Amino acid sequence: MTPDFIPSDPAILALEDDIADVFAIHDVRVQAGGRAVRFAGEFLRSPALVFDTVAERFAARDRIPVLRREGGRDILIAQPAPPKRGRRRVRINVLLFALTVLSVLYAGVMMNLSGPAAAAYDAALTRLAVAPDADLSARLACSLASKGVTGSMFAANWHAGLPFMLALLGILGVHEFGHYFAARRYKLDTSLPYFLPFPNPFTGTLGAVIRIDSPFTSRKSLFDVGIAGPLAGLAVAVPVLIAGLAQATFLPIVTPETSGVVFNEPLLFRGLAWLVIGARPAGMDIEMNPLLMAGWWGLLVTAINLLPVSQLDGGHINYAVFGRAHRYVAWAMYGAAVLVAVTISSSYLIMLVLILFMGLQHPPALDDITDVGRFRRVLGIGTLLLFFVLVTPVPLQFMGGVGAGGSLCGLPF
Repeated sequence: MTPDFIPSDPAILALEDDIADVFAIHDVRVQAGGRAVRFAGEFLRSPALVFDTVAERFAARDRIPVLRREGGRDILIAQPAPPKRGRRRVRINVLLFALTVLSVLYAGVMMNLSGPAAAAYDAALTRLAVAPDADLSARLACSLASKGVTGSMFAANWHAGLPFMLALLGILGVHEFGHYFAARRYKLDTSLPYFLPFPNPFTGTLGAVIRIDSPFTSRKSLFDVGIAGPLAGLAVAVPVLIAGLAQATFLPIVTPETSGVVFNEPLLFRGLAWLVIGARPAGMDIEMNPLLMAGWWGLLVTAINLLPVSQLDGGHINYAVFGRAHRYVAWAMYGAAVLVAVTISSSYLIMLVLILFMGLQHPPALDDITDVGRFRRVLGIGTLLLFFVLVTPVPLQFMGGVGAGGSLCGLPF
């Protein structure tokens, strides 16, 4: 086919030479104010081989290839490479991790206090019972203040918080390092995890994140990085849960006349509880110990990350598996989540609003054509389905009755 347009710019001619043996050029266009060059035509090799071949050649010209298929034609775009970052400083990572250790340790101590401090806390929860519609943030603030834990009390009891701190940070850390090592395998520019301290009596943290500044080269790299975190985190969370269940005791089910916080159980938690401790006595429920608490939060964090929208872990997997059809899965799941938030529980509403601002759809990888293959597709769909056994529509219930499958915090929280 005769090219529709061939510019004579030497830089573009050099790019044509780079791709001539793997791409038949039918049309050339300059885009983005002259910064990107769009070649339309036909791949002469598999898209994956074209990408690998051209990427190596383009690197010498500070460009990266982008592969697309539009209107029945193959598209190869030569766009400027992103600027290279200097050496990352890890001081902020270390500082945030140290602060998170302290705040999570504090939360662990809260769970194990006894005596006057615990009695004062129970009294404060009883006062909260007269305001059942108080939002979660108000209850957390009141609960934390009501503990009245001084520095000396924390210093005397810090060791009591170690099991919870080690278990929860182990789950979160392994999750993030799963992403980190998968990203490094694909030579992506990624940071070490940033742990986020958040002093509160439930977790002491908002979790952890890593920053990836490189574009994902392929849907395969997108898949591997996205799925590595949830699977690695679950590999720690499940043994932590089993260890907590092995130590579990029972308490009477909370009623409107008693104070407590109910940690409603996802299906995986219930299944493991049945396997480890069997059926629960009538009128009794599981008392939450530190390991159970850490495992419970680990399941919840993993479930949230597996929501197949935006650039959450589930969004990465969704796009890698379904390509451009990912938008239908994303909109369906997001709509269902909003419906649950509006009709059953508002617990996730703030998160859903933030996701909406981020955008529900996922940006494409550089090689947006090459499929991830059958094994990854099956593994990805199975991992996305894990969302339904890890999530609970109403995570926490304050000061109220419990239906089937709830657990009580040991001090009641």
